[in-house]
Amino acid sequence: MATPVTRSIVCPVLIGRESHLDSLLHFIEQAQHGRGQTVLVSGEAGIGKSRLIAEALKTVRSAHVQNAATTTLILEGRCFEPDRTLPYALMLDLLRSFLAVHSAHDVAALAGSVAPDLVKLLSEITASMSASGPGTTLDPEQEKRRLFSALLHFYSRLAEGQPLILVIEDMHWSDDNSLEFLLYLARHIASHPILLLLTYRTEEEHPQLLQFFAGLDRERLTTELMLSHLSIDEAEVMVRTIMGEQRPVSADFIAAIYTPTEGNPFFIEEMLKSLVTSGELIYTQGKLERKSRAKEASQGLSLPEYQHLPRSVQLAVQQRLNHLSVEARDVLSFAAVVGRRFDFALLQHLSGRNEADLVRLIKELIAAQLVLEESEDVLVFRHALTRQAAYTDLLVRERKSLHHSVAQTIERIYAKARFKKGQKDLTV
Repeated sequence: MATPVTRSIVCPVLIGRESHLDSLLHFIEQAQHGRGQTVLVSGEAGIGKSRLIAEALKTVRSAHVQNAATTTLILEGRCFEPDRTLPYALMLDLLRSFLAVHSAHDVAALAGSVAPDLVKLLSEITASMSASGPGTTLDPEQEKRRLFSALLHFYSRLAEGQPLILVIEDMHWSDDNSLEFLLYLARHIASHPILLLLTYRTEEEHPQLLQFFAGLDRERLTTELMLSHLSIDEAEVMVRTIMGEQRPVSADFIAAIYTPTEGNPFFIEEMLKSLVTSGELIYTQGKLERKSRAKEASQGLSLPEYQHLPRSVQLAVQQRLNHLSVEARDVLSFAAVVGRRFDFALLQHLSGRNEADLVRLIKELIAAQLVLEESEDVLVFRHALTRQAAYTDLLVRERKSLHHSVAQTIERIYAKARFKKGQKDLTV
Protein backbone atom coordinates (compact mmCIF):
# COMPACT_ATOMS: atom_id res chain seq x y z
CA MET A 1 0.00 0.00 0.00
CA ALA A 2 1.31 3.46 -0.92
CA THR A 3 1.42 6.15 1.77
CA PRO A 4 2.10 9.86 1.20
CA VAL A 5 5.12 11.66 2.65
CA THR A 6 4.39 14.58 4.98
CA ARG A 7 7.35 16.27 6.64
CA SER A 8 9.64 19.32 6.44
CA ILE A 9 12.06 19.00 3.54
CA VAL A 10 15.20 20.54 5.00
CA CYS A 11 18.32 18.53 5.71
CA PRO A 12 18.92 18.77 9.49
CA VAL A 13 22.66 18.08 9.25
CA LEU A 14 25.54 19.00 6.97
CA ILE A 15 26.25 16.28 4.41
CA GLY A 16 29.52 15.82 2.52
CA ARG A 17 31.24 18.92 3.92
CA GLU A 18 33.05 17.47 6.93
CA SER A 19 36.57 18.34 5.70
CA HIS A 20 35.51 21.88 4.77
CA LEU A 21 33.92 22.37 8.21
CA ASP A 22 37.07 21.11 9.95
CA SER A 23 39.20 23.52 7.89
CA LEU A 24 36.91 26.46 8.63
CA LEU A 25 36.88 25.73 12.37
CA HIS A 26 40.68 25.55 12.25
CA PHE A 27 40.88 29.00 10.64
CA ILE A 28 38.48 30.37 13.25
CA GLU A 29 40.63 28.95 16.03
CA GLN A 30 43.75 30.50 14.51
CA ALA A 31 42.05 33.90 14.31
CA GLN A 32 40.89 33.58 17.91
CA HIS A 33 44.57 33.20 18.87
CA GLY A 34 45.61 36.35 17.05
CA ARG A 35 46.46 35.02 13.58
CA GLY A 36 44.09 37.09 11.49
CA GLN A 37 43.33 35.92 7.97
CA THR A 38 40.89 35.95 5.08
CA VAL A 39 38.96 32.87 3.95
CA LEU A 40 36.90 32.58 0.77
CA VAL A 41 34.07 30.04 0.53
CA SER A 42 33.09 29.61 -3.10
CA GLY A 43 30.84 27.55 -5.33
CA GLU A 44 27.73 27.80 -7.47
CA ALA A 45 24.36 29.00 -6.15
CA GLY A 46 22.78 26.43 -3.84
CA ILE A 47 25.98 24.46 -3.27
CA GLY A 48 25.92 25.05 0.51
CA LYS A 49 28.21 28.02 1.23
CA SER A 50 25.84 29.69 3.69
CA ARG A 51 25.00 26.36 5.29
CA LEU A 52 28.68 25.58 5.87
CA ILE A 53 29.28 28.95 7.52
CA ALA A 54 26.11 28.64 9.62
CA GLU A 55 27.31 25.25 10.90
CA ALA A 56 30.72 26.69 11.80
CA LEU A 57 29.18 29.68 13.58
CA LYS A 58 26.83 27.35 15.46
CA THR A 59 29.89 25.54 16.80
CA VAL A 60 31.46 28.86 17.83
CA ARG A 61 28.29 30.01 19.60
CA SER A 62 27.96 26.64 21.31
CA ALA A 63 31.48 27.12 22.70
CA HIS A 64 30.34 30.51 24.05
CA VAL A 65 27.55 28.84 26.01
CA GLN A 66 29.94 26.31 27.51
CA ASN A 67 32.68 28.83 28.28
CA ALA A 68 31.93 32.56 28.42
CA ALA A 69 35.67 33.30 28.40
CA THR A 70 35.88 32.15 24.77
CA THR A 71 33.33 34.68 23.48
CA THR A 72 33.89 35.75 19.87
CA LEU A 73 32.07 38.69 18.31
CA ILE A 74 30.37 37.78 15.04
CA LEU A 75 29.22 40.45 12.60
CA GLU A 76 27.34 39.32 9.51
CA GLY A 77 26.70 41.30 6.35
CA ARG A 78 25.30 40.41 2.96
CA CYS A 79 25.52 41.95 -0.49
CA PHE A 80 22.46 42.28 -2.69
CA GLU A 81 22.33 42.72 -6.44
CA PRO A 82 21.32 46.42 -6.36
CA ASP A 83 24.31 47.11 -4.07
CA ARG A 84 26.70 47.04 -7.05
CA THR A 85 25.80 50.68 -7.75
CA LEU A 86 25.73 51.93 -4.12
CA PRO A 87 29.13 53.04 -2.74
CA TYR A 88 29.98 51.36 0.59
CA ALA A 89 26.62 49.55 0.72
CA LEU A 90 28.33 46.49 2.20
CA MET A 91 30.20 48.50 4.83
CA LEU A 92 26.95 50.13 5.88
CA ASP A 93 25.29 46.74 6.19
CA LEU A 94 28.07 45.50 8.49
CA LEU A 95 28.06 48.62 10.68
CA ARG A 96 24.29 48.52 10.99
CA SER A 97 24.43 44.88 12.05
CA PHE A 98 26.60 46.09 14.95
CA LEU A 99 24.14 48.91 15.67
CA ALA A 100 21.34 46.35 15.85
CA VAL A 101 22.65 45.18 19.24
CA HIS A 102 24.74 48.18 20.33
CA SER A 103 24.07 51.88 20.68
CA ALA A 104 25.31 54.70 18.45
CA HIS A 105 27.30 55.87 21.49
CA ASP A 106 29.17 52.53 21.52
CA VAL A 107 30.14 53.00 17.88
CA ALA A 108 31.30 56.59 18.49
CA ALA A 109 33.28 55.54 21.56
CA LEU A 110 35.05 52.74 19.67
CA ALA A 111 35.76 55.05 16.74
CA GLY A 112 37.28 57.68 19.04
CA SER A 113 39.29 60.26 17.16
CA VAL A 114 38.27 58.87 13.76
CA ALA A 115 34.54 59.27 14.48
CA PRO A 116 34.28 62.40 12.26
CA ASP A 117 35.45 60.29 9.33
CA LEU A 118 33.17 57.39 10.18
CA VAL A 119 30.12 59.60 10.51
CA LYS A 120 30.35 60.41 6.80
CA LEU A 121 29.42 56.80 6.21
CA LEU A 122 27.20 56.16 9.24
CA SER A 123 25.15 59.26 10.00
CA GLU A 124 23.36 57.49 12.88
CA ILE A 125 26.30 58.25 15.22
CA THR A 126 26.28 62.02 14.61
CA ALA A 127 24.47 62.86 17.86
CA SER A 128 26.91 60.73 19.88
CA MET A 129 30.07 62.49 18.70
CA SER A 130 29.18 66.18 18.81
CA ALA A 131 32.22 66.91 20.99
CA SER A 132 34.57 65.46 18.40
CA GLY A 133 34.24 68.45 16.10
CA PRO A 134 33.59 68.52 12.37
CA GLY A 135 35.64 66.48 9.95
CA THR A 136 37.96 68.04 7.37
CA THR A 137 36.87 68.20 3.74
CA LEU A 138 39.40 66.54 1.43
CA ASP A 139 39.52 65.47 -2.21
CA PRO A 140 37.67 62.19 -3.00
CA GLU A 141 40.77 59.97 -2.96
CA GLN A 142 41.96 61.37 0.38
CA GLU A 143 38.43 61.05 1.77
CA LYS A 144 38.43 57.38 0.77
CA ARG A 145 41.77 56.72 2.45
CA ARG A 146 40.64 58.48 5.62
CA LEU A 147 37.47 56.40 5.65
CA PHE A 148 39.45 53.16 5.12
CA SER A 149 41.70 54.08 8.03
CA ALA A 150 38.69 54.89 10.22
CA LEU A 151 36.99 51.57 9.43
CA LEU A 152 40.20 49.64 10.11
CA HIS A 153 40.59 51.47 13.42
CA PHE A 154 36.99 50.65 14.36
CA TYR A 155 37.29 46.91 13.60
CA SER A 156 40.70 46.72 15.28
CA ARG A 157 39.24 48.30 18.42
CA LEU A 158 36.38 45.81 18.31
CA ALA A 159 38.85 42.92 18.17
CA GLU A 160 40.83 44.20 21.16
CA GLY A 161 38.12 43.08 23.56
CA GLN A 162 37.34 39.76 21.87
CA PRO A 163 38.14 37.91 18.63
CA LEU A 164 36.11 39.17 15.67
CA ILE A 165 34.59 37.22 12.79
CA LEU A 166 33.37 39.35 9.89
CA VAL A 167 31.07 37.28 7.67
CA ILE A 168 30.20 38.75 4.28
CA GLU A 169 28.00 36.72 1.96
CA ASP A 170 27.44 37.06 -1.79
CA MET A 171 30.59 39.07 -2.48
CA HIS A 172 29.85 38.88 -6.21
CA TRP A 173 27.29 41.67 -5.68
CA SER A 174 29.57 43.96 -3.68
CA ASP A 175 30.14 47.54 -4.75
CA ASP A 176 33.64 48.50 -5.91
CA ASN A 177 34.41 50.75 -2.91
CA SER A 178 33.66 47.97 -0.44
CA LEU A 179 35.81 45.54 -2.42
CA GLU A 180 38.67 48.01 -2.31
CA PHE A 181 38.28 48.42 1.45
CA LEU A 182 38.14 44.67 2.06
CA LEU A 183 41.46 44.24 0.25
CA TYR A 184 42.84 47.03 2.46
CA LEU A 185 41.45 45.28 5.54
CA ALA A 186 42.85 41.90 4.50
CA ARG A 187 46.32 43.48 4.31
CA HIS A 188 46.13 44.70 7.91
CA ILE A 189 44.53 41.92 9.96
CA ALA A 190 47.42 39.43 10.17
CA SER A 191 48.36 40.64 13.67
CA HIS A 192 44.76 41.01 14.88
CA PRO A 193 42.31 38.33 16.09
CA ILE A 194 40.09 38.95 13.05
CA LEU A 195 38.73 36.42 10.56
CA LEU A 196 37.37 37.87 7.33
CA LEU A 197 35.01 35.20 5.96
CA LEU A 198 33.68 35.83 2.45
CA THR A 199 31.37 33.86 0.16
CA TYR A 200 30.80 34.25 -3.55
CA ARG A 201 29.19 32.44 -6.47
CA THR A 202 31.70 31.20 -9.00
CA GLU A 203 29.21 31.75 -11.84
CA GLU A 204 28.88 35.45 -10.98
CA GLU A 205 32.50 36.56 -11.34
CA HIS A 206 33.05 39.99 -12.91
CA PRO A 207 36.16 42.14 -13.62
CA GLN A 208 36.11 44.09 -10.34
CA LEU A 209 35.70 40.92 -8.29
CA LEU A 210 38.47 39.16 -10.22
CA GLN A 211 40.72 42.15 -9.59
CA PHE A 212 39.95 41.86 -5.86
CA PHE A 213 40.85 38.15 -5.91
CA ALA A 214 44.02 38.89 -7.86
CA GLY A 215 45.07 41.34 -5.13
CA LEU A 216 44.45 38.73 -2.43
CA ASP A 217 46.32 36.04 -4.38
CA ARG A 218 49.25 38.26 -5.31
CA GLU A 219 49.92 39.05 -1.63
CA ARG A 220 49.01 35.54 -0.42
CA LEU A 221 46.31 36.92 1.85
CA THR A 222 43.64 34.26 1.47
CA THR A 223 42.69 30.60 1.62
CA GLU A 224 39.82 29.39 -0.56
CA LEU A 225 37.40 26.59 0.31
CA MET A 226 35.70 25.62 -2.95
CA LEU A 227 32.54 23.55 -2.59
CA SER A 228 31.73 20.99 -5.27
CA HIS A 229 28.65 18.86 -5.97
CA LEU A 230 27.72 16.02 -3.65
CA SER A 231 28.42 12.50 -4.92
CA ILE A 232 25.43 10.27 -5.67
CA ASP A 233 26.13 8.35 -2.43
CA GLU A 234 26.14 11.60 -0.43
CA ALA A 235 22.92 12.62 -2.17
CA GLU A 236 21.36 9.31 -1.13
CA VAL A 237 22.42 9.93 2.48
CA MET A 238 20.97 13.44 2.26
CA VAL A 239 17.61 12.18 0.98
CA ARG A 240 17.40 9.53 3.70
CA THR A 241 18.39 12.07 6.36
CA ILE A 242 15.76 14.56 5.18
CA MET A 243 13.07 11.88 5.22
CA GLY A 244 14.16 10.73 8.69
CA GLU A 245 13.94 7.13 7.60
CA GLN A 246 16.23 4.12 7.77
CA ARG A 247 14.23 2.45 5.04
CA PRO A 248 15.99 2.01 1.71
CA VAL A 249 15.55 4.47 -1.13
CA SER A 250 15.17 2.97 -4.58
CA ALA A 251 18.12 3.43 -6.94
CA ASP A 252 15.75 4.69 -9.65
CA PHE A 253 14.41 7.36 -7.32
CA ILE A 254 17.89 8.57 -6.32
CA ALA A 255 18.94 8.63 -9.98
CA ALA A 256 15.82 10.64 -10.87
CA ILE A 257 16.73 13.22 -8.20
CA TYR A 258 20.49 13.22 -8.77
CA THR A 259 20.56 13.40 -12.57
CA PRO A 260 18.94 16.86 -12.95
CA THR A 261 20.35 18.33 -9.71
CA GLU A 262 23.85 16.86 -10.13
CA GLY A 263 24.29 16.82 -6.38
CA ASN A 264 23.50 20.48 -5.68
CA PRO A 265 22.10 20.38 -2.09
CA PHE A 266 19.62 23.24 -2.55
CA PHE A 267 18.27 21.77 -5.77
CA ILE A 268 17.91 18.34 -4.12
CA GLU A 269 15.86 19.85 -1.30
CA GLU A 270 13.73 21.85 -3.71
CA MET A 271 13.08 18.84 -5.95
CA LEU A 272 12.00 16.80 -2.93
CA LYS A 273 9.87 19.67 -1.65
CA SER A 274 8.14 19.96 -5.03
CA LEU A 275 7.42 16.23 -5.11
CA VAL A 276 6.00 16.29 -1.56
CA THR A 277 3.85 19.35 -2.25
CA SER A 278 2.40 17.75 -5.37
CA GLY A 279 1.74 14.46 -3.55
CA GLU A 280 4.13 12.67 -5.91
CA LEU A 281 6.39 11.34 -3.15
CA ILE A 282 5.12 8.13 -1.57
CA TYR A 283 6.26 5.01 0.22
CA THR A 284 5.54 1.83 -1.73
CA GLN A 285 6.34 -1.49 -0.09
CA GLY A 286 8.69 0.26 2.30
CA LYS A 287 10.58 2.14 -0.42
CA LEU A 288 10.58 5.85 -1.25
CA GLU A 289 9.18 6.33 -4.78
CA ARG A 290 7.61 8.86 -7.11
CA LYS A 291 3.95 7.97 -7.51
CA SER A 292 4.02 8.23 -11.31
CA ARG A 293 7.25 6.27 -11.52
CA ALA A 294 5.92 3.51 -9.30
CA LYS A 295 2.87 3.23 -11.56
CA GLU A 296 4.97 3.26 -14.72
CA ALA A 297 7.34 0.66 -13.32
CA SER A 298 4.45 -1.65 -12.40
CA GLN A 299 3.14 -1.34 -15.96
CA GLY A 300 6.55 -2.02 -17.45
CA LEU A 301 6.90 1.52 -18.81
CA SER A 302 10.15 3.44 -19.05
CA LEU A 303 10.90 6.08 -16.42
CA PRO A 304 10.54 9.60 -17.90
CA GLU A 305 12.84 12.48 -17.14
CA TYR A 306 11.68 14.92 -14.42
CA GLN A 307 9.79 17.48 -16.48
CA HIS A 308 8.69 20.26 -14.14
CA LEU A 309 11.29 22.36 -12.34
CA PRO A 310 10.30 23.71 -8.91
CA ARG A 311 9.70 27.46 -9.11
CA SER A 312 12.61 28.22 -6.75
CA VAL A 313 15.01 26.22 -8.94
CA GLN A 314 13.66 27.83 -12.12
CA LEU A 315 14.19 31.30 -10.62
CA ALA A 316 17.70 30.47 -9.41
CA VAL A 317 18.74 29.35 -12.88
CA GLN A 318 16.75 32.11 -14.60
CA GLN A 319 18.78 34.78 -12.77
CA ARG A 320 21.84 33.56 -14.62
CA LEU A 321 20.07 33.73 -17.98
CA ASN A 322 18.75 37.26 -17.48
CA HIS A 323 22.19 38.84 -17.93
CA LEU A 324 22.64 37.43 -21.44
CA SER A 325 22.24 39.43 -24.63
CA VAL A 326 19.19 38.65 -26.77
CA GLU A 327 21.43 36.99 -29.38
CA ALA A 328 23.10 34.74 -26.79
CA ARG A 329 19.68 33.75 -25.41
CA ASP A 330 18.61 32.72 -28.91
CA VAL A 331 21.71 30.54 -29.31
CA LEU A 332 21.08 29.03 -25.86
CA SER A 333 17.50 28.17 -26.89
CA PHE A 334 18.74 26.27 -29.94
CA ALA A 335 21.30 24.46 -27.80
CA ALA A 336 18.69 23.54 -25.16
CA VAL A 337 16.53 21.88 -27.82
CA VAL A 338 19.50 19.90 -29.17
CA GLY A 339 20.38 18.45 -25.75
CA ARG A 340 22.87 18.55 -22.89
CA ARG A 341 25.72 18.31 -25.42
CA PHE A 342 25.61 20.10 -28.74
CA ASP A 343 27.78 20.34 -31.82
CA PHE A 344 29.20 23.69 -32.95
CA ALA A 345 28.51 22.97 -36.62
CA LEU A 346 24.91 22.01 -35.91
CA LEU A 347 24.43 25.15 -33.84
CA GLN A 348 25.90 27.25 -36.63
CA HIS A 349 23.45 25.77 -39.17
CA LEU A 350 20.51 26.28 -36.78
CA SER A 351 21.36 29.87 -35.85
CA GLY A 352 22.38 30.91 -39.37
CA ARG A 353 25.35 32.85 -37.97
CA ASN A 354 28.85 33.01 -39.33
CA GLU A 355 31.60 31.33 -37.32
CA ALA A 356 33.09 34.50 -35.83
CA ASP A 357 29.69 35.74 -34.66
CA LEU A 358 28.76 32.38 -33.13
CA VAL A 359 32.14 32.08 -31.39
CA ARG A 360 31.55 35.50 -29.83
CA LEU A 361 28.12 34.47 -28.49
CA ILE A 362 29.40 31.13 -27.20
CA LYS A 363 32.17 32.99 -25.39
CA GLU A 364 29.42 35.04 -23.74
CA LEU A 365 27.70 31.83 -22.61
CA ILE A 366 31.00 30.43 -21.33
CA ALA A 367 31.78 33.69 -19.48
CA ALA A 368 28.35 33.46 -17.85
CA GLN A 369 29.37 29.91 -16.83
CA LEU A 370 26.35 28.39 -18.54
CA VAL A 371 28.21 26.16 -21.00
CA LEU A 372 31.65 24.55 -21.24
CA GLU A 373 33.87 23.71 -24.18
CA GLU A 374 34.25 19.92 -24.11
CA SER A 375 36.30 19.71 -27.31
CA GLU A 376 36.97 21.76 -30.43
CA ASP A 377 33.60 20.82 -31.90
CA VAL A 378 31.42 19.93 -28.90
CA LEU A 379 30.02 22.09 -26.12
CA VAL A 380 28.05 21.05 -23.05
CA PHE A 381 25.69 22.75 -20.64
CA ARG A 382 27.54 23.32 -17.38
CA HIS A 383 24.53 22.08 -15.42
CA ALA A 384 21.63 19.90 -16.53
CA LEU A 385 19.18 22.28 -14.85
CA THR A 386 20.52 25.19 -16.91
CA ARG A 387 19.57 23.36 -20.06
CA GLN A 388 16.19 22.37 -18.62
CA ALA A 389 15.42 25.93 -17.46
CA ALA A 390 16.29 27.34 -20.90
CA TYR A 391 14.11 24.67 -22.50
CA THR A 392 11.20 25.22 -20.08
CA ASP A 393 11.37 28.96 -20.80
CA LEU A 394 10.25 28.30 -24.39
CA LEU A 395 6.60 28.19 -25.42
CA VAL A 396 5.32 24.78 -26.53
CA ARG A 397 4.90 26.15 -30.06
CA GLU A 398 8.52 27.39 -30.00
CA ARG A 399 9.78 23.99 -28.84
CA LYS A 400 7.90 22.18 -31.63
CA SER A 401 9.21 24.60 -34.23
CA LEU A 402 12.79 24.35 -32.93
CA HIS A 403 12.64 20.56 -32.71
CA HIS A 404 11.46 20.50 -36.33
CA SER A 405 14.34 22.79 -37.35
CA VAL A 406 16.84 20.61 -35.48
CA ALA A 407 15.54 17.43 -37.16
CA GLN A 408 15.64 19.00 -40.63
CA THR A 409 19.11 20.43 -40.08
CA ILE A 410 20.52 17.14 -38.79
CA GLU A 411 19.03 15.30 -41.78
CA ARG A 412 20.47 17.88 -44.17
CA ILE A 413 23.95 17.74 -42.59
CA TYR A 414 24.07 13.94 -42.49
CA ALA A 415 22.64 13.64 -46.01
CA LYS A 416 25.40 15.91 -47.28
CA ALA A 417 27.99 13.90 -45.32
CA ARG A 418 26.66 10.63 -46.77
CA PHE A 419 26.71 12.08 -50.29
CA LYS A 420 30.33 13.20 -49.92
CA LYS A 421 31.31 9.78 -48.58
CA GLY A 422 29.57 8.10 -51.54
CA GLN A 423 31.39 10.34 -53.99
CA LYS A 424 34.70 9.51 -52.31
CA ASP A 425 33.98 5.77 -52.44
CA LEU A 426 33.18 6.00 -56.16
CA THR A 427 36.43 7.85 -56.80
CA VAL A 428 38.41 5.18 -54.95
